[in-house]
Amino acid sequence: MATAQPRTAGAEERALTRGAITPRMLIVGTALLFGAVLWVRHSELLVHTINLTEATPPVPAVAALLLLALLHPLLSRLGPRLSLTRREIVLIYFFVAIGSMMASLGVMRMVVPCATVPFYFAEAEAAHPEPAAADGSRGHQNAVGGDRGARPVGGVGGADRALDALSDVAVGDRAVPDRAGAPAVGRGRAAGLSAALPAAGHDRRRRLLYLPLDMTEGAARETEGIPFFRDPLMWTGFLIAVAFNVINIVNSLNPAVPAPGRRYDIGSLFTERPWSAIQPLFISHRPEIIGFGYLVSLEVAFSVWTFAVAERVSNVVAVAFGGDIAGFPFAQEQGAGAYLFIAGLLLWRARRHIVGAFRALIGTGRAVRDTWDPFAPRWALAGFVLGVVAILAWCRMAGMSVLASAVYFAFLLGFAITYLRVRCETGTPSTWLFPYYQARKMPVALLGAERWLQIGGPSTMTVWAMLYFLSRGFFFSSTAYALEGYKAAEELRARARDYAVAGLVAVVLGLVMAWWMHLDTYYEFGGNVVESGGVAGGPRTRLTVREYESTAAAIVRPTGPDTPRSLAMGAGALITGLLVLIRTRYLRFPLHPLGYAMAAAYSSQIWGGFLAVWLIKGAILRFGGVRTYKRLTPAFIGLALGHFFTMGIAWAIIGGRYGVAAERARVWFT
Repeated sequence: MATAQPRTAGAEERALTRGAITPRMLIVGTALLFGAVLWVRHSELLVHTINLTEATPPVPAVAALLLLALLHPLLSRLGPRLSLTRREIVLIYFFVAIGSMMASLGVMRMVVPCATVPFYFAEAEAAHPEPAAADGSRGHQNAVGGDRGARPVGGVGGADRALDALSDVAVGDRAVPDRAGAPAVGRGRAAGLSAALPAAGHDRRRRLLYLPLDMTEGAARETEGIPFFRDPLMWTGFLIAVAFNVINIVNSLNPAVPAPGRRYDIGSLFTERPWSAIQPLFISHRPEIIGFGYLVSLEVAFSVWTFAVAERVSNVVAVAFGGDIAGFPFAQEQGAGAYLFIAGLLLWRARRHIVGAFRALIGTGRAVRDTWDPFAPRWALAGFVLGVVAILAWCRMAGMSVLASAVYFAFLLGFAITYLRVRCETGTPSTWLFPYYQARKMPVALLGAERWLQIGGPSTMTVWAMLYFLSRGFFFSSTAYALEGYKAAEELRARARDYAVAGLVAVVLGLVMAWWMHLDTYYEFGGNVVESGGVAGGPRTRLTVREYESTAAAIVRPTGPDTPRSLAMGAGALITGLLVLIRTRYLRFPLHPLGYAMAAAYSSQIWGGFLAVWLIKGAILRFGGVRTYKRLTPAFIGLALGHFFTMGIAWAIIGGRYGVAAERARVWFT
């Protein structure tokens, strides 16, 4: 009797059911994406009551998912042609999530000022904006009016002397490629990375996928357990979040009404030295952190809040011994070292997979392909290599030295790998959960601006400043949605390639829509006044101005290495390495290296939520057991969904109609 041969990855993929990419999926997804971009335009640029795309997941994606999930029972009665499948609904969710991120404050809205600020400030009229007319309008020269003939600028209404020479020292006589191409190239490199390193970043847990998978259970033919929208525990958590937010909204309109508020300032309780050095120390009340944080392991939750408090206590100890150093304990620099160490460790663990992909690429071997890989490993690796080469070539053409660009993107790559690991293993809903800005700052801190000027000259420093948005933007978060999409494909037994292709299409469409939307808005209203801007411009413009100012100062007065920050980065890597070593020997050791990295990178907004999760989840597991923990999961998912619905969807719509009232209860996601 012949023995059955195991099926290969290709055979498994061919055995799957019909794919998720269909004409109706693309039509519905594109329509919802266009609506999301218009929503972002109104809420983030014009009214500026909420940053929809700063949430994790983005509010437009949650709204699209909720709309399709609620409409599915009605459409299914009208016929199968109008009823989307569960695979299609989940794919539309990721399509809108990735596409809407391109229009966010961390992508296109940071790219435009980087490309326009130095040139705008170099013009003479920028230093002397026209006086306002009686109606408050201005002439088209400073582009803050609504004249369609005006030039849309990302600059501000007054020029600083340090910026006047930036356009001259930037690239000399070289022609600079179009700056709008940089995000697309970066996304291509990141997409290749997420497909090439499944072993390093693709954890087999659902985490943030609970929301799209549980909400679309009604679209499945068979549903296990209580349906999501019929679960009373889900609605209990949902209503708790609604009540919490409504009370805070009422308090913002009438301060006489008592409310818990958005945060509690513990640091204000300590007013005498050295205890006052514990400031700032806030407990932020974030239902989405508690809701999704319920799925995080107790070790990670304990580590985040423990290291966050220890960070502030260390400053108290330093002040008590006379070490009042500005910036101490340099938490983000420690986070940079921790993230790079974890990235190196993950790459080392994935070395056989990477070597196998390389051998398959050059034809000397075969790589092991997982059933759910979107592409063959060799082609994923080839795409990653081509993306890196294209980026380095673009930077060299722009005037940046190869060494500086290689170091910069190595930092970005390391942070991206660890961020993907954090999202997959913990599911923490935070866009900013990485050492933001440190990929731009730490190379200069390690060698000093003087050394980098010797290596590449002023053009290197200026192009570096122009590309700073990569270290402050949402590129890591948008890449994480691709990885979560691959996991969703596995859960739904769909083709992961469909999710990869749809993600790339969403990037292209999202960039095109975002580029059109921002230019159209800037031409109509002016680049200075949108996003609650004024003479000084909006937040992204002011941030870009500061970046160019510091770069101009570094070119004129270059400094040497920043020893304290360099040592902090080394300390972060060392502490992470020690935690990894200890946990390999003592499996029950309560402190987790990922928890330390997360706390160092961005603890201010999340540590209070993780403290609450650690207390609540610990009590549930101790007194109720695993069964109770699993049964209460819908309540915490409902808590997060209720917050997204109340402050992300409902309040954003109300704010669009009653902007003055909504400004009193602004809420920013993380």
